[in-house]
Amino acid sequence: MRKSIRTSLVLIIMICQFPLMAEADAGLEPITITVQKGETLSLISERHLSDPKRWPELLKYNKIPNPDLIKPGLSLVVPVFLRKAVVGVTEFVIGQVEWNGTGGKGPWVPLKLGQELHPNDQIKTSGKGKTDIHINQVGMVRILNNSHFEVKGEDKKGGPVTVALFKGSLDAKVTKSDPPSANHKFNIVSPSSTAGVRGTEFRVELDEKLSSTISCFEGVVDVNAQGKTVELTQGMATFVEKGKSPVQPYKIPEAPRIKEE
Repeated sequence: MRKSIRTSLVLIIMICQFPLMAEADAGLEPITITVQKGETLSLISERHLSDPKRWPELLKYNKIPNPDLIKPGLSLVVPVFLRKAVVGVTEFVIGQVEWNGTGGKGPWVPLKLGQELHPNDQIKTSGKGKTDIHINQVGMVRILNNSHFEVKGEDKKGGPVTVALFKGSLDAKVTKSDPPSANHKFNIVSPSSTAGVRGTEFRVELDEKLSSTISCFEGVVDVNAQGKTVELTQGMATFVEKGKSPVQPYKIPEAPRIKEE
């Protein structure tokens, strides 16, 4: 009887744990990285671990007894249970485009085609550089010339994905919800406004004073600043001076379509 009870308890524990394990594995695979010159264990942890403080677990998983053994050329496997969530991936890169996987704190390196993007990753474009990134469950974002951008990710599980534009401009082509929904699936935060998107094609541009112009090419965009929200529909735009409310939406001469590169 006692043996039967113990067996049942073990089965219950395994069943309870399985969904958690499956959820943690969803959409992720282990990755192997090679330590580059100038990289430290701290930098590697910031770039690749969901919690940088878990670096001892990374060493243990790779059977490395001493942090001093982290040297250029060494291969490290980052298991799924330690990895950052993947928010998106780069689909097109041209010109000078740099990536920072430490929230802007560490060194900037050239952005590569197929680069996975995680919460707090930043991208800078210079000169004629630009890049297209695919954001999971959202669609395509094109970061245009001379821009500075950050992936924020989901504020809560199942909530809208948020990105930040610090400088420059971006185009976006957000997949429409099916069935249609009044809830935002994508938010773009800038120093002067927040654009909430339901499914549309649009552009956000910042001028030198960080005031923003938001143009809607298709669908609906809600633009909020200083407690006021205006709704943009196809062929409409608004201007938001930093520190002020959005102006009344106005018609733009032509609503271009965003094409894949």
